[in-house]
Amino acid sequence: MTDTVIRQLAGDEMLEAMYSLNSYALHASPPLTDQAEWNEIVRPRQDVTYMALFEDGAPASGAAATAMIQNVRGKLFAAHGVWGVATAPAARRNGYCRRAMAALLAAGRADGQAFSTLYPFRESFYERLGYVTFPLARIARFAPSTLEPLLACNLNGEIERGLIGDGFDAYRAYLARMQPRTHGMGFFVHGDRAAAARNRLWLAQATVGGEPVGLMLYELKGEEPTQFLLRAVRFYYETSQGRYLLLQWIARHIDQADRVELWLAPAEQPETWLADMQVKTESDIRAAMGRVLDVAQIGGMTAGSGCFTARIGDPLCPWNEGVWQFQAVDGALRVSMGERPDCDLTIQGLAALVYGTHDPGDFAVRGWGNPSPAVQAAMRALFPPQMPYLHERF
Repeated sequence: MTDTVIRQLAGDEMLEAMYSLNSYALHASPPLTDQAEWNEIVRPRQDVTYMALFEDGAPASGAAATAMIQNVRGKLFAAHGVWGVATAPAARRNGYCRRAMAALLAAGRADGQAFSTLYPFRESFYERLGYVTFPLARIARFAPSTLEPLLACNLNGEIERGLIGDGFDAYRAYLARMQPRTHGMGFFVHGDRAAAARNRLWLAQATVGGEPVGLMLYELKGEEPTQFLLRAVRFYYETSQGRYLLLQWIARHIDQADRVELWLAPAEQPETWLADMQVKTESDIRAAMGRVLDVAQIGGMTAGSGCFTARIGDPLCPWNEGVWQFQAVDGALRVSMGERPDCDLTIQGLAALVYGTHDPGDFAVRGWGNPSPAVQAAMRALFPPQMPYLHERF
């Protein structure tokens, strides 16, 4: 009879188990990723919780999560980002990954985390675990020469350029300023300073009067000095002045790069920024997903108006199951135990409402609940649609 046990791992034991599972499941092979190099990347990461399921003493499945702070409808919550989910080939299709994830989520709740996020290898698998899909980020491509008119503009600001390793603290400070106004935005509590220190990205900060108003992280790639690709994997601004300062900086590379690629939040509309840019956009290939980890802890976020009561179903996180009342009090969400439910709602349905990703009219089709038209109206009033953007990629 197969003997299985789930344990939380740390230190060298964690690295050894993670490597044995992840090097095969999450990377091209052969050869396997060099273990010393892999350890050098993973070891410095802070606030990592790792759960491993052992089968007859050998690691068979595991999942990691790193603590983060996430803005959900204007309130900052303790949360985590799940990564490194892997199962050995011979152990697959046994429900081991689900068990490891259940243990990981329970540990997150014990640490006071209210939300969980991840990037899926298959959306349908994680949807069954309670996660809902966020809108895809956008990738905009255009020629830098189309920005040439900006070179004649006096934008009354400047760009400060440096390597991300040197500017990591300034970058993190800007994210902290940006987060309170960006629904869905989450970033790791400590960040990956070791990765930044490898200095594989430029940090361009747009400043006005010494104050930051935007930034981008970018790289120049290619073989021919006049035919580089300028790829900005972060492009953030808080004013129009900040945006155009960053675009003007890109224009200064007209004789160095012939292509630009900007990774943007889903709500961005780069085709409107300047005439004749001929922007081509496409969606990113992986959408983030999120779930409610602890229903009792999600109060305090900005809410519309009204009230409804639902019987929540969440087999993976049974502490969430029961009848809950959701009510707006002075513009903020109040969550309490309820008595008579207006409808049944899965944890996916609640996550969809909270993150603003799906209309409650979709729930019956998705198998997420059975709210009546009147209850759907109450849900829309309490949780108006929003477009979350996670920011952190892992």
